[in-house]
Amino acid sequence: MYRFYTSDAENKYHYDELCRVFLTDDCFEIIALDMLPKQSLLGDKSFVLGDYEGAERDVIKRELYEKLSELTGLRPEWGTLTGVRPLKPALEILDERESLDEMREELRDRYLLSDSKLSLLSDIAAYQRRYVSGNPSDKISVYAGIPFCPTRCEYCSFASNVAGEAEIEKYLSNLFREITYSGSLYKREPKEIESIYIGGGTPTTLNAEQLRSLINEISAAFGVNPSEIEFTVEAGRPDTITEEKLVALKSLGIGRISINPQSMKDETLRLIGRSHSSQDIRDAFDIAKKIGFDVINADLIAGLPDEAPEDFMNSLDEMISLGAENITVHTLSVKRGSKLHESDPEYYRRDIERVSEMLDYSRAKLKAFGFYPYYTYRQKHQMGAFENIGYCHENKHSIYNIRIMEDKQSILALGAGGVGKIYYPNEDRIERVANVSNYEIYSERFDEMLARKDRYFGG
Repeated sequence: MYRFYTSDAENKYHYDELCRVFLTDDCFEIIALDMLPKQSLLGDKSFVLGDYEGAERDVIKRELYEKLSELTGLRPEWGTLTGVRPLKPALEILDERESLDEMREELRDRYLLSDSKLSLLSDIAAYQRRYVSGNPSDKISVYAGIPFCPTRCEYCSFASNVAGEAEIEKYLSNLFREITYSGSLYKREPKEIESIYIGGGTPTTLNAEQLRSLINEISAAFGVNPSEIEFTVEAGRPDTITEEKLVALKSLGIGRISINPQSMKDETLRLIGRSHSSQDIRDAFDIAKKIGFDVINADLIAGLPDEAPEDFMNSLDEMISLGAENITVHTLSVKRGSKLHESDPEYYRRDIERVSEMLDYSRAKLKAFGFYPYYTYRQKHQMGAFENIGYCHENKHSIYNIRIMEDKQSILALGAGGVGKIYYPNEDRIERVANVSNYEIYSERFDEMLARKDRYFGG
């Protein structure tokens, strides 16, 4: 076991997270410097970091990164950055410097980022500066969660459940009550609603009439016309998509949907627990294109089990040819609570070169077809400690995706699994307002969910 002694034990969490990029939990320990034994007793796997009073966290992290790189031979491209939102420090620097070149230089020096990641952050920052305007804190976004799916994917740890019609109806009854109640709170001191996002789970698990009722409840409660704002519904799983459902959404003014294949390889779809084929995905796109949605988003995952780079490349090529205007490329994350984690918790530490080849291809291919990277985020236990990147055609970005990663806007989240945020601009601070994730517990503790809305959004 490697032991790292530091004078900055208060930031142990940050050093632990950086170590986990290189090593498993049983291979390292971060220890306060005052616990240091006599130098003569230090073994060859013990190291002292920041051995002076007042050593800054970023300095110690750079020192730790270099030592870990020396010990393992690895040099992760995100350097010392371990958080979910790598764009956030980049934009903070850009606000001060007003120069992309200076931003890149400071990111390289402070966080040891690779040229590839510096280029990515520069491209995203440039896109957002050009196409995203206004003060996000002047507006709010609304999220509603539908925590149901036809089956559970191997990699999934979200609040998604397989449920019968009676359970879904009971859940919707409570969700509609929460929507109405939250709308009444919102109308006391209304801010402009910038975006509405219905996610899950898979919202199109609902039937057409349930979808109509959901959209109408939200529209009435918050006094919005879906055709006049960014309003997204995750259609997600193609085995839940029918022409009747999509016609219902379009007729109510919904302009954006997601169709998320994750892969176009039939063997992979079976392996990860999907109950549909690649042809079902093509059929769903055909229906959506015929109906005429403004934007169709598609999600793909790099690093799925038993997929070669060519499999991922073929999936991406087909998403482009099917006409997706917004494509999110995820790097597989082996999340706690997923079936994949239960069967192979260290899966994400292998085949890094394979995943890197997939991501490099996606960046070059999407650029060649007129896509811009416009937001990014990272997750724990992600293969190669890489990232997820949202790409879009010009002005086809999702403002909701951007805002949720900025942490500069309040988000009112409704339903099981919804995690809202309230933003305090004077303090530049976010406070999370989470509903419980299980839909049955959500119903049992429903009054508590309303009380949380009272506390944070009641004025």
